[in-house]
Amino acid sequence: MTNPTTKKQADQSGPWTRISTLLSQTVLLSALLYYFGWVRTQAVWEYFGIDTSLLGFSTPDYALRSINSTILPLIGFGILALSLATLHRTVFLPAATAARSTSRRRLADGAIIACYAAGGLTLAAIGIGFLIPASINWAPTIALSFMLLTATGLIAYLDHLRSLQMRMTSRHPREKSSVRPSALAALAAIGALWSVSSYARTNGEQSARDVADHLNSRPAIALYSVGRLAVSGPGISITEISQKDSKYKFCYTGLVSLIHTSDKYLLTSQQWRHGRDAVYVIPISGDVRIDAIAR
Repeated sequence: MTNPTTKKQADQSGPWTRISTLLSQTVLLSALLYYFGWVRTQAVWEYFGIDTSLLGFSTPDYALRSINSTILPLIGFGILALSLATLHRTVFLPAATAARSTSRRRLADGAIIACYAAGGLTLAAIGIGFLIPASINWAPTIALSFMLLTATGLIAYLDHLRSLQMRMTSRHPREKSSVRPSALAALAAIGALWSVSSYARTNGEQSARDVADHLNSRPAIALYSVGRLAVSGPGISITEISQKDSKYKFCYTGLVSLIHTSDKYLLTSQQWRHGRDAVYVIPISGDVRIDAIAR
């Protein structure tokens, strides 16, 4: 017989449990979006030699900048998960749970052993790579992260198939240790985070290269200043203003704006090249004036 008091407490705690779960998931999602956005943004501005702390981005700024680096991986993971779930129901599960005397069961058992070996060797190679970094310097980071995710996911799935087989053939199945599934889940989570962050960094670097390759399509900047500025480089022209009633004495052209914040502009030459030219940080003040010319 159910205790009415216990039932009432359970009913009252149910909504709060759901709310707390939703809030914790929202906080986790916000933290992940912030992190991926930071990784992508840092990769973009590192290409130009700028640290993101100079730009003063806020948490919403990083979260918005994470969309380009997370939407494609999420779509890819979703499609892959649906495809694997279909294969599990239609191919893998029927073969793994078939009678031992059938050919497809023997084929499935052989495939499970081979996949265990492949997954174990992959994890061993990644582990050796962490101990001896020189041994994996040739491999792209995004490839290593995806290998970790794939290997741990594969081994976890094979463990699931093995447990189903044991449950069908044994009347008293042994209790499974929680250490192995927990370790595999942790490694898979690390692999997923590593994969998305590697993709975010690669996406950011590619975005920076696209910006650098199309600087001529950005609005041209004319920079006026009261005094001479340390702004020079390929394609930048400096003109002295001789008008006596002019507040500004120098005009710099051949510049483009990369970004501006509430208190500064980041300008560079239209002919900027990575590793050769500088990016100029121009504070917004009464001593400078910036005119943008659309093209």
